[in-house]
Amino acid sequence: MRKLFYIVCGILTVAFTSCRKEIDPADIAAQTARQYYDYLIHGNYEAYVEGLDKPDRIPDDYKKQLLLNARMFMEQQQKEHHGIHRVSVANADADTARKVARVFLLLSYGDSTREQVYVPMVMRDGIWYLR
Repeated sequence: MRKLFYIVCGILTVAFTSCRKEIDPADIAAQTARQYYDYLIHGNYEAYVEGLDKPDRIPDDYKKQLLLNARMFMEQQQKEHHGIHRVSVANADADTARKVARVFLLLSYGDSTREQVYVPMVMRDGIWYLR
């Protein structure tokens, strides 16, 4: 009876541990890239620029230039496609040893066109950044 109890406990332990879903680094990188682009399309240029892979401290003039570039990009998208209305993840894969990921986002524009863009990501200090 005791052997049967240990066998059942062993089977249940294996079943429960195999059911636990592991966190996929590619999925985390993809959702992070999507979030950065959501910041961009909602006009939160500060948050978008903070998501760029850059040194922790940059000159104020350089940061202003990055913010201006983000704003000009969105103005261009507004003129050409009536803006970006939605961002979704098309595909992603990650190389955890090199701490890089390849994310493909699908941009849905206001003029009903869609475009897939490649977004390279890099992990630094446990956080995914746009490269």
